[in-house]
Amino acid sequence: MSFLSCEEMLAAARSQNISLSEAILRSDLAESRLTEAHSREMMHHLWQVMQATSRDYDPAQRSRSGLSGGDAAKVEQAHQEGKSFGGDYLAAVTAEALKTAECNACMKRIVAAPTAGSCGVLPAVLLPLARSGEADEESICDALYVAAGFGQVIAARATLAGAEGGCQAEVGAASAMAAAALCHLKGGAPPQWLWATYWASSATLWPASWKFPASNGMSSAP
Repeated sequence: MSFLSCEEMLAAARSQNISLSEAILRSDLAESRLTEAHSREMMHHLWQVMQATSRDYDPAQRSRSGLSGGDAAKVEQAHQEGKSFGGDYLAAVTAEALKTAECNACMKRIVAAPTAGSCGVLPAVLLPLARSGEADEESICDALYVAAGFGQVIAARATLAGAEGGCQAEVGAASAMAAAALCHLKGGAPPQWLWATYWASSATLWPASWKFPASNGMSSAP
């Protein structure tokens, strides 16, 4: 995938009169030399792994350190008891993100989307929509191509690596990708996808720019 900017992605879609997901797919095919059938098969497989990770979640399992495990089940229980502050979708997203993250900590199979450290974000946004019937598998896979396109731009222009940009680089990229995918599934226009990715990544990255004055230990936004 050779796009170096979001504008370049949008221009490719406009010039060919195709959807953004199709433009991203064609770019990837030109670079990978895969057939479209093979590429789509691989994307469906990634989605199936995301589903399996959630389905096979075991709330009793703990990571080797004992620090991770069981929190997703607590979130679900709290929501069922009316103790959560968000609605059904927010509670489901929170629980699904924790399920995948906990599976990663327990050395189970996950999809790095785009990294293992941020593996819970993208499936968490998509899984509740699939289960409620708001998005079928083909739509989800198209949304994954959209997410991949935005992830590629971030990788090309900045970084996805926690070792280089900190945890906020991983989760910020994943949040941007998930926002683009969600906006796509909800029928948003490409410019709205750009704003969605901007606000999602900015909300994640802003805390990293806070200053902590030694005088009072309080955080203040610059």
